[in-house]
Amino acid sequence: MNQILSFGYAGESEKQRKKVIKTFSFFIIIFAIILIIEGIFGYKEAKEKKVYVERPDIDIIRNGDITILKVNSEIGIEKVIYFWNNGIENIVEKDGEQNFELEIETTIGTNDLNLEIIDAEGNSIKYDPVKISYENLPENEEDWQTAILKDKTEPIVSLGAIKGKVTINASDNVRMSYVTYSWNGEEETKITGLSEDEKSLTAEIDALKGDNKLIVKAYDKAGNVATVEKDVHGTDGPEIKVKRENDEIVINIDNQFGITKIYYNFNGEEKTIENINEKTYEIKLQLVDGENYVIVEAYENNVKNEYRGKTTKTPTATNNN
Repeated sequence: MNQILSFGYAGESEKQRKKVIKTFSFFIIIFAIILIIEGIFGYKEAKEKKVYVERPDIDIIRNGDITILKVNSEIGIEKVIYFWNNGIENIVEKDGEQNFELEIETTIGTNDLNLEIIDAEGNSIKYDPVKISYENLPENEEDWQTAILKDKTEPIVSLGAIKGKVTINASDNVRMSYVTYSWNGEEETKITGLSEDEKSLTAEIDALKGDNKLIVKAYDKAGNVATVEKDVHGTDGPEIKVKRENDEIVINIDNQFGITKIYYNFNGEEKTIENINEKTYEIKLQLVDGENYVIVEAYENNVKNEYRGKTTKTPTATNNN
């Protein structure tokens, strides 16, 4: 059988293989460059593409000393958020309403009104702060009467506590009238005595012992009323009695609502007793020769009473026979 054999040089085959590899690598590099360029242009296009959100129309109207927001939106509004300067946010729920007016509280002087709208599709639209200026209230009586007739703002009431008492502070943007208070819904007590400009009232009242409900009502000249209710725990704090018995100091602490903590310092040595929850507690301290100093602080929750005292123990004479 005749066979036809083909022979070639090994060098030429290697040269051809390298040429194919170079050509294939070139096309891979070109393809990669094309992908990178497409990616860059795609990212740029996506970055420059803006999502259009329809902004509601808002007109700010001043009616005397009142600021009114007139809002119109084809999408509908879920919430209106506003605040003056850097103050506390006020949130008004609108449940998809498209057209409405919103009356907001007025702040005297020049202030920035900040607005944010949440529409029915969940978009948040913030507006640049708007400067609104209201002049100070009038000084003559005729203008005061006009201001009072237009006043729709309730007084502001705050309550505080000091030992055995409750502090009441009420103020109004125009003029205060008086304050009443009652315990547990019983008979009201009226408080007068306004500040010089008649815009505020401050008073201290005795707190009833134990747990009681305090109801405070503040009236301004226009008849606007603010009501505040607060649960008040009235106490004078634990009673501390200290006596000396022979060579001991005996400390008796008593409180009908329960003692929660005791701290004492005896001749520089300190000790704190916590989580007591007892109505009475007794401590006995052994005197040392010479001056003895004692400081006692007894607590009913955050109400504290304190005792400070000293006594002298005469050294006992020794019999050296």
